[in-house]
Amino acid sequence: MPSDKAAAQTRQRIIESFVALIEERDDVTVPTAHIAERANLSVRTIYKYFSCRDALLRATGEWLNTQVFGFALGTDADDLVQGFRIAAARFDEHPNLSRILALTRVGRSMRIKFRNELLVRRRRTLWRDTPDVPAADRRRAEAVIACLDNVLSWLTLREEFDMNGSEAGAAISWAIEVILRETRAMPPSEPPSQP
Repeated sequence: MPSDKAAAQTRQRIIESFVALIEERDDVTVPTAHIAERANLSVRTIYKYFSCRDALLRATGEWLNTQVFGFALGTDADDLVQGFRIAAARFDEHPNLSRILALTRVGRSMRIKFRNELLVRRRRTLWRDTPDVPAADRRRAEAVIACLDNVLSWLTLREEFDMNGSEAGAAISWAIEVILRETRAMPPSEPPSQP
């Protein structure tokens, strides 16, 4: 039985091999046999550490979010505003992988845990100092910020406006800051009038 350290290193090797193959092939449908070959392990060993493809995808998503992209969830509104600057620079370092995460079903499934954690943390952080912002205004602001603070935004700005990560990060951070400033400065929203 391998030690905890050896087991962790083997898991890491499997994940890194999978990620390298995804980036090289620009495709997430990498056969387990190819991952095993790249990691210099047997297919049986891959399944010993990851009983199914979903387990490998979950572990890979977590590793990408923490080790490759180094996403920080932030503890205050300034961290959230500036967070996309850091993320966009990291997306530029791994453009194929970032595009796959943005556009494929598998990529989205690898991001889902992080996105859900970010949503909860963002909601808690954004309104801590401004509890009087009405729920409808909060919801609108959170929804738009979630759309902006996303690998899809980086990809859109890159492909449609030829922006690099630094430019995209500055643009998205500016937009989030404007939304927060406007939302916090608004008088309570009026209920829609009935026709």
